[in-house]
Amino acid sequence: RASEFLHWDELLPDVLGLIFSYLSLQELPTIIPCVRKSWRKAITGPYCRQDIDLAKWSRRCRSHHLDRMLPMLITRSNGSLRSLHVSGLQNDTIFSFITKNAGSFQVLRLPRSEMSGRIVDQSAQRLSIITFLELSYCRKIDAYTIKAIGKHCKLLVTLPQLAPTGFGYHFPNRRSGECNSYNNP
Repeated sequence: RASEFLHWDELLPDVLGLIFSYLSLQELPTIIPCVRKSWRKAITGPYCRQDIDLAKWSRRCRSHHLDRMLPMLITRSNGSLRSLHVSGLQNDTIFSFITKNAGSFQVLRLPRSEMSGRIVDQSAQRLSIITFLELSYCRKIDAYTIKAIGKHCKLLVTLPQLAPTGFGYHFPNRRSGECNSYNNP
């Protein structure tokens, strides 16, 4: 019976958002809004912006494009963003923006990023509900930063290794200027 099925324009925006989450970032703003008004409404609302994975795109793009894209996407999520995966953040300003808007974050993956350990220390308390945090290959993260994360992120379940297996990672000692060497298991 045809009456048992909903039409596309009758679907709830969060259902459409879940369906649209399988599309690429290029398709969402260019193709979807042209199809139906209800689809345009779904992609401009927070429904498509709960899980943002820019890992592949961010490895290819220039940092100023990433610095413009992230605030737009995070702002459009209206506080409903649960996970963010971006590679290669280049500055403290964008990291600070991310953490200021991290109200509902559970997963934050920022491999190969260049934010300073100091800004991560200062922002760690804003990441209190994070359960998965990836800062692999972030060269400026040191032992004091890891300690600050551990102090504030009480729900943290996973913090992947900072360097590939078999390589030593050197944490600079802020007080004496010496390096302490830590080997990952």
